[in-house]
Amino acid sequence: MDIRNGINTKLSLIVVILLFFLIIQVVGIFAMYDESKRSALQSSWHEMENLATLIASQMDPDALAEIKEGDENTTRYKKMIADLWEMQNKHSDIRFVYTLTRKGDKLAFLTDSEYGHNDFTEPLIGYIYEDAPPEAFAGFEKVSLRKTYYSDEWGTYMSAFAPIKNATGHTVAIVGVDISREVIENRMRSVVNTGYLILIATTIISLLLIMLIIYGIRIISSYQKKLEKSEHDIQMALDIAEEGIWEYDMREDSLHIGGGFWKSLGRDNPGWDHSIPIDKVFSYIHPDDLEKFKAMIQDIRNESGPDRIMSPIRFRAKDGTYRWLRVTGKVVSWEGNVPLKGMGTTVDITDIRQYQEDIERMYEKLVIFDSITRHDIANKNSIISLASEELALSEPGSDEQKKWLSEIMKASDGISAQIRFASSYQSLGSGKPRWNDIDEIITSLIEDEHHSAISVMNECQGLFLYADPLINRALYNLFENTLRHAGLDITYIRFWYRIEDGTCILSIEDDGRGVPESRKEDIFTRGVGENTGLGLYLIREILRITGLTIRETGEFGQGARFEITAKSGLFRVEQQS
Repeated sequence: MDIRNGINTKLSLIVVILLFFLIIQVVGIFAMYDESKRSALQSSWHEMENLATLIASQMDPDALAEIKEGDENTTRYKKMIADLWEMQNKHSDIRFVYTLTRKGDKLAFLTDSEYGHNDFTEPLIGYIYEDAPPEAFAGFEKVSLRKTYYSDEWGTYMSAFAPIKNATGHTVAIVGVDISREVIENRMRSVVNTGYLILIATTIISLLLIMLIIYGIRIISSYQKKLEKSEHDIQMALDIAEEGIWEYDMREDSLHIGGGFWKSLGRDNPGWDHSIPIDKVFSYIHPDDLEKFKAMIQDIRNESGPDRIMSPIRFRAKDGTYRWLRVTGKVVSWEGNVPLKGMGTTVDITDIRQYQEDIERMYEKLVIFDSITRHDIANKNSIISLASEELALSEPGSDEQKKWLSEIMKASDGISAQIRFASSYQSLGSGKPRWNDIDEIITSLIEDEHHSAISVMNECQGLFLYADPLINRALYNLFENTLRHAGLDITYIRFWYRIEDGTCILSIEDDGRGVPESRKEDIFTRGVGENTGLGLYLIREILRITGLTIRETGEFGQGARFEITAKSGLFRVEQQS
């Protein structure tokens, strides 16, 4: 029950942390969404001011000052209109661009990019702009911006106005730039849709993670039930006298042992009458447990020792393996205050210990798997967040916008791949160590993550490593780590292996900036790194599950080289046909 309560407490803590992580993500995405909306709106304002200033600088103030009513058909006036029309078409977001002058306390049109186009052929010069906003009048002094929508007979806009000054600094007219409400709201809508997509994706991923943890709890609960059943079966075995029984004669320093003790070890029972010297019993005990067993003997001989002793001890079976036996006993005979004889039982608890180790190993893998999933998704989410901010600032339909949309799609595909991997690893119990085709794993990750500017060489044909299935995530993270940290000058990544003294060494090397000598061990420490501080730590933890090791042996300035070492029995090489 203590094991169950401890594991349930830890798993519950993981679920709470994931929920907290989800809440923080949602709050962060909403904050980013609001900031992106403000940024998109401010970008539109800034664009209008810049366009108005730019167009005003390209206008001929002297020619505008000489325009009079009725000049609509003059060659010079038509050229002004053509120039405005060209400026409008050059900047696709502009709906109208025009010039205004004062006429009493009103504003009147001088030129308009639409004049002569779109059936607009009525007299223009001197036409009073009845609905001119206050910002248009302010535009005679400095660049003025209408930051809220206003409507007139031509539509609903935001506008910017800039003065057109002659050589003496006198404002002869102003230029007006209108951007329609539809253009600005389309930009805002793009940001909103991106924010919703990120929020939905993040929420689904977090919920899937929580479901995966809950599924893991169910698996472990199943093993706990098996553990409890095993304990029950052992108690039944004790009831039918299958447990081992021992008697310790302290005066002769010898033992009488019978029953299930010998059966557990697969040895012949010499009979209860056979006396075994304590030194002979020592020879059956695992070296790591010998001092503990001697301490138990000393406790039972000590008149002030504990009333009852109990400890798990490993004994060597006939086949050379070791079995866990729970040794329990107490003093049953005294001479005055001096103990003379102790008696007790031994119970084979090897299966129970194995279940405990399986549970501990599964919990460890569950934590590692959770960390890998959050680590990979956090990386992809960072790409989506950055791309979304840049997308909000880019021109609709521009190459830059397409670039950032492509980055979001690539990151989203990466998240989908991670979810598919999580689904394929549903049962940690079935994720036992197995032979993994390293060539196949490397080929797959190159296809998924390969950057065309970097040459990737795979020289691992025929190599198999005996490892946890998570090794494919270890190699994926190692490859991704190399791409992220090797520097801009990296030209190749090479996967190859060699056999030395019966040991296989799988090398992943590059010609990037390498790792300083002082950091070769620190980079594998949890929390150390430029990103989340988890990548290399998790890689070492995954490999450690089946006894594989990793170290960095490259030369700083010449490139990094990570070496994964597999001892005999943990690798094999198959000839390629």
